[in-house]
Amino acid sequence: MLTIETFKNYWDVQFPDVRLRRSHFVLAVSGGVDSIVLAHIMHSLKAKCTIAHVNFQLRGAESVRDENFVREFAAQYNMPIQVHTCETAKYAETYKMGIQQAAREIRYAWFGALMQEITNKENETGLSESNSLSNKQPSPKPVVLLTAHHADDNVETVLMQLFRGTGIHGLTGIPARRTDVLNMARPLLAFSKAEIIAYAAANDLSNVEDSSNEKNDYTRNLIRNKLLPQIAEVYPNVSENITDTSNRLKEAEQIVNETVALFWKKGFKIKKGIQSIPIAYWNKVKGNATYTWGLVKNYGFKPQQIEEIYKILDANKGAFIASATHRFIKWEDQIQIVSNSSTKEYLTINETMIGQSIQTQHGTLNVEFVDNPMVANESNTFEIDKDPKFAYLDADKLEWPLLFRTWESSDYFYPLGLGKKKKLNAFLGNLKLSPSVKSNQAVLCASDRIVWVVGVRIDDRMKIKASTQRIIKFTFQNTF
Repeated sequence: MLTIETFKNYWDVQFPDVRLRRSHFVLAVSGGVDSIVLAHIMHSLKAKCTIAHVNFQLRGAESVRDENFVREFAAQYNMPIQVHTCETAKYAETYKMGIQQAAREIRYAWFGALMQEITNKENETGLSESNSLSNKQPSPKPVVLLTAHHADDNVETVLMQLFRGTGIHGLTGIPARRTDVLNMARPLLAFSKAEIIAYAAANDLSNVEDSSNEKNDYTRNLIRNKLLPQIAEVYPNVSENITDTSNRLKEAEQIVNETVALFWKKGFKIKKGIQSIPIAYWNKVKGNATYTWGLVKNYGFKPQQIEEIYKILDANKGAFIASATHRFIKWEDQIQIVSNSSTKEYLTINETMIGQSIQTQHGTLNVEFVDNPMVANESNTFEIDKDPKFAYLDADKLEWPLLFRTWESSDYFYPLGLGKKKKLNAFLGNLKLSPSVKSNQAVLCASDRIVWVVGVRIDDRMKIKASTQRIIKFTFQNTF
């Protein structure tokens, strides 16, 4: 049964992070019984609300009637209201989409803009109050969108997803809380349409009905008006049963997600700053779409790409598959995961940083002076650690500040031992580095010349000699 008390109890359990008295709510109100009941309950709870109504101009005089009704309702309860009027049919034609999709895009885009506008005002109000009362930082009310989706809507959604073909997530129905795109909640999701209608009757609430809801032109209406009533003749509790199953699947999905995430966490390796997964490890679940999807969805891939991803495992070195945000690259016995939007590095190093640890995108750079025994003891030898993470340079040949940056295709240097100029692109190519490692290669520069291809080779002109007075030592340690 839907009452103020049962609503409040559900809210406290489902939305512990959303305070009724400390938030500003945008209520999506169409004028139908569901949204009118939601608005009435929020008003009764004395929550701060703004009613948001969209006139899609799809039903002529009926659309005007709905807008006027919502305006009168807002005035009756002294609630602020914002109305957005749009040419939905023209939008759908322009962007080649169905009316339902167009309406959805329009309303949620506007809801987002309205929420941002209210957030800005809340911030301004909080700042004004803090300036007038104290020096404390303002605490503006978070803005949350509320929609009136209910249990029956959820049942219809589950059936639609089932008929289209879906995984576990699709059968979990409409989420009660979302914060990914918009900060929104659906506080009527635990209550049936019948309970909502009963609440409206008990509180003498009137509403308007969208005549298109009675037509079966849309899939949801067909399921609501014809399919579910027919199924209910055989299974009277069909809606309750689907809701219970959906709730159990939410629990199952959480278990599956945790298991899959733990599996991949154990398989991740970091090589030279590049996140990778050994193919041998991936082969443990090759062909298992649940495990594969649990990984690739985090990198912008779509379910339709899963079979192509499997092919990469057996492809030639360098083969890759891309999403909008990442690439999976086959390299040796690994699948490398590389962001498409990785930023280039540009870090200035001053003499004052000598003796310090300098953090870069891919590791830590240490700089220190060391003695040259060839000068102090007139010795002809100086043992240099040949590990490529170290670079010993003639300090007097350096021009400060130095620049630690990502290499460019126009770069060149004089590799130690070669004695002549070489394009860095060709030099790195000869090292047979993977594309991802190569793209992240850093160089250390003094003025306009490279003195060290970091972790690889110093410039021949910077090498130390018996006459070198001061030696500076660089150490680069990958963070991973």
